[in-house]
Amino acid sequence: MPETVIGVFGTGRLARAVHRLATEEGLTAPLLDPRRPEQWGTVPEPGVLVDCSAPEAVTHATGLSARLDVPLVECVSGLEEHHLRMLKERAAAGTAVVLAPNLSLGNYLQTRALSLVADIVTTMDRAGITGAVPEAAVLERHPAAKRHRPSTTATRLARQWLRHTGRPAADIASLRCGPAVSDHEIRFTWPEQTLTLTHRVDSLDAAAAGAIGAAQWAAGHSHGTYTIHQVFDDLLAAMAARTAADDDREDTP
Repeated sequence: MPETVIGVFGTGRLARAVHRLATEEGLTAPLLDPRRPEQWGTVPEPGVLVDCSAPEAVTHATGLSARLDVPLVECVSGLEEHHLRMLKERAAAGTAVVLAPNLSLGNYLQTRALSLVADIVTTMDRAGITGAVPEAAVLERHPAAKRHRPSTTATRLARQWLRHTGRPAADIASLRCGPAVSDHEIRFTWPEQTLTLTHRVDSLDAAAAGAIGAAQWAAGHSHGTYTIHQVFDDLLAAMAARTAADDDREDTP
């Protein structure tokens, strides 16, 4: 079966990182400049589109996905409600759309860890342990060029805490300074102790690897709207199933 061509929509830092990493892995991943649509027909036709552009170009990426009838991995953060409606309409029209404002494996693990902490402390609270549920706050740092605050990742972490505990985060704080990528911290505070879950991204290769994995996953899945964490869940379940099947074969006399 021929490989799926990954069309990388955008020319910024993330787009270039996805293009470079995919090329190093032997994949075909042409860059598609949102400002130069006349050039889109000069590269191999994508079988899946990864949008690494900007909010103002999401409409063009969605339109290209529709014209080519290919899945879309939407990596742009800070989207408005009309963008999300448009993406859901695209999925309803018959293709897979992956919403991926944070593509890193570390964020996936941080979110799962937050959920585990929340489930444990709320269970303790229901069992009558006074003060089991801590105050929670989220701190995010991005370079000064980051357009909006708080980041989509930070608000989603706070929303995850609210969903599991019924309690809002005490604060979502933002810093705009420092190195090129990002830090996200969740701080749990009890009167006598503090627990922090910190995820730092030093290179956009972390996001690029997630984008390539999501693109390959989307190319083999039916229509619908998915989150990047659902993609990771599915990949994890598939790996577990393969491991179990291998173990069964080894145990068979």
